[in-house]
Amino acid sequence: MDAKDIPPVVQIVGYSQTRKTTLLSRCVSQLSQEGWRVGTIKRHAGTLEMDEQGKDTWRHREAGANQVAITSDNQTVLIVPRSLQLDELIAYYREMDVVLVEGFKRASYPKLLMVGEKGHLSLIRELSNVRGIVSHKRITGTGLPSYLRDDVHGITEAVKQIVETDG
Repeated sequence: MDAKDIPPVVQIVGYSQTRKTTLLSRCVSQLSQEGWRVGTIKRHAGTLEMDEQGKDTWRHREAGANQVAITSDNQTVLIVPRSLQLDELIAYYREMDVVLVEGFKRASYPKLLMVGEKGHLSLIRELSNVRGIVSHKRITGTGLPSYLRDDVHGITEAVKQIVETDG
């Protein structure tokens, strides 16, 4: 995939229970209301089974299909029976204006770091491309912009600025 085919990506990262999903959902809603085509990708830490044993798509996969899709009047599901890297997933999002990613902390895309407690700030040193910090209170002394987690407008504006700068 050429670099020009890759939509802008902004990651929302942090430890568990820092309200990443809540923030990402609120940003999706705000951007969508503004006419943006937004895709999302979520990293799940455990194993995942979306198919149902004995159903047709399950049988296709069990027979050895590398990818299985099922589509209906209201949605389409693509099942790939292996874990995909973030860049592989992004390839499916060519038509999006932005892709918001929850997780994949070690990827190199621009990130907003969700902080639930002061100890979480150590991630600034561990991760690449952190562009801002989101928390329940203002964080100072990091050299990065700080956003209150309920300031969806401000955080969405930060996402748009990242897209404009990097996209």
